[in-house]
Amino acid sequence: MRVRLNDLLFALSTALDYVEREFFGITTNHGRRVGWLSLRLCQALGVSEAASFDMACCAVLHDNALTAYALTQDADRLARLEHIARHCELGERNVKDFPFLDDIRGIILNHHENWDGSGYYGLAGDDIPLRAAVLRLADNMDLALRLCEPRASLRDEIVEHLRALDGHVYSPQVSEAMLSILDEELLSSFSHENITARLHAAIPAETYNMNERQLLGFCRVFAAIIDAKSHFTRTHSQGVAEKIARMTQHYRFPPETGEKLLIAAYLHDVGKLSTPLSILEKHGKLSWEEFAVIREHVSITRQILGQIHGLEEVARLGGSHHEKLDGTGYPDGARDDALSFEARLLCCCDIYQALTEDRPYRAGMRPAEAIGVMNGMAGKNEIDGSIVAGMAEVFASGV
Repeated sequence: MRVRLNDLLFALSTALDYVEREFFGITTNHGRRVGWLSLRLCQALGVSEAASFDMACCAVLHDNALTAYALTQDADRLARLEHIARHCELGERNVKDFPFLDDIRGIILNHHENWDGSGYYGLAGDDIPLRAAVLRLADNMDLALRLCEPRASLRDEIVEHLRALDGHVYSPQVSEAMLSILDEELLSSFSHENITARLHAAIPAETYNMNERQLLGFCRVFAAIIDAKSHFTRTHSQGVAEKIARMTQHYRFPPETGEKLLIAAYLHDVGKLSTPLSILEKHGKLSWEEFAVIREHVSITRQILGQIHGLEEVARLGGSHHEKLDGTGYPDGARDDALSFEARLLCCCDIYQALTEDRPYRAGMRPAEAIGVMNGMAGKNEIDGSIVAGMAEVFASGV
């Protein structure tokens, strides 16, 4: 399947913004600012075009493991999560299926190493990969100085910041490169209004033919990032994808249809990264206001996936998984013939998976119970009864 790399990158960046903002109060576009600054630094350091492109991609995605690791920490440790080595290890492993142009090993893994050897793994000086040292400076500087906030004193603050950390946290070579590019044009580019356009212009709109293994592998990893947002959804997207895979075999769909459905299954809840954890894990009934927030995740899924050229049909499927045949679903209130068979199938697999999982307010149902509930929904023309019957046949073994 052919996808445009910068579209994929920016869509993932949008999704990760929600995580960083909720858990750490990081301002919007942190990944994009870090990616843009890392790219400029690499160019100043004479890094090749391909390696600079990969640097920008790694920088945008460097915090991809925050949800997976955040759930292992108690509330008091969340503020220190950026200083836990595990997030670096997971982060590097998670991006291995992204179609980089060159070798990116060590960039995300070592992006919290300090020049004086006081980092996680004790690497010091030139033993730290150059691009990891670049990411260390770009990431930390944006967090420390909130580069997105224009102000007359920002240049002086950056100079003072470099003076304090040069040779201790930061590589002297990278600090020098930072000073060499520090002008008004760079400072203005960090604003929310400018950063996306600057990074878009700097990263080529290259279309890449990802094979099924690469694309599904990357989708599986991102599904794990999505699901890790809550203890109660840790395997939800993976579970929906497994059900979709079995049902596409049952219906003998063409390979390309099955691939699109699998991608949609893995990514259908990417919008839930925007839903506050307090709502996802609430014990008891949601208020109308909280339910309205929950409902927004479908539109956000469509918005995020809709950014990726080549995944338009996936965006439509992912953005329709809460629609109902009688028009009572959301976000569009679509009904009957407006919903394709594939959209109906994704909806049914999502419902079945959710019913059989534990939730804060109930234990997961047995397969027969879940099918019974779905038969009731089919009887009210909410979901497709023929699909429910097919699922009952396929999952008769209780899987």
